[in-house]
Amino acid sequence: MPTITRHLLLFSLLLPLTSSAHDEKSSPPADGQWHSNLDLGLTIAKGNTDSLMVAAGIQTQKKQGPNALFGSLSYSYGEEDENKTTDETLAKATWKHQYAGENFYGLRFDGRRDTFAKIDYRMSLTGSLGHYLLNSDTHLLSLEFGLGGTFEEKDSTEDNYAHALVAQHFEYLISQDTKFYQNFSWFPRLDDGQDYKIIFEAGLETDLTDTIALKVFLSDQYENAPAEDKEKNDIKLITGIAYKF
Repeated sequence: MPTITRHLLLFSLLLPLTSSAHDEKSSPPADGQWHSNLDLGLTIAKGNTDSLMVAAGIQTQKKQGPNALFGSLSYSYGEEDENKTTDETLAKATWKHQYAGENFYGLRFDGRRDTFAKIDYRMSLTGSLGHYLLNSDTHLLSLEFGLGGTFEEKDSTEDNYAHALVAQHFEYLISQDTKFYQNFSWFPRLDDGQDYKIIFEAGLETDLTDTIALKVFLSDQYENAPAEDKEKNDIKLITGIAYKF
């Protein structure tokens, strides 16, 4: 077998997950219609290391009058040398109602299941109040504060607790087809200041056609009190393509 074949055979197609990021990455037209993205990904490596990474996700959002709805669901699976390395499901849903100019209130659901972070399940429901500091055709900047409850099983231990939310979202339309976005969410536990979660995402998105977009983004899910023997940070750098419909 030729050396190049024996040592490396790499085929890679990476498409975005909503990781963390499962934040609204753009404001849909206020036309009352659903606008959706379908993200699919596959990475295969053969040689000194045999690895496989499969990812699938869907996002959908609608804006009608003062109301905005958003939902996302993604799953990622990976293995290396026949050992599973990734098994994660993420979900998010939000409803926002704009009132009195640039103010809004809403509800937010966040869900996570991650085998390797020892998170059997985590479900958080949050009510929030927010304000748009910038809201133009090219710039969007919002701040959001809320309170809610979390139900989880982490490291085989069930737990329910109240949490707060501090969130920030920024968008900048660089050109007609290219946009930069950044999201930050902080979930501190109310009865334990040392237990908090941070979700951060920043990326660049450019339209290749009316239905295909190229995305590059960095996602970080941080837990200050992770399960035993687990890292605090889960960082991903993802480049890929999304189909819009």
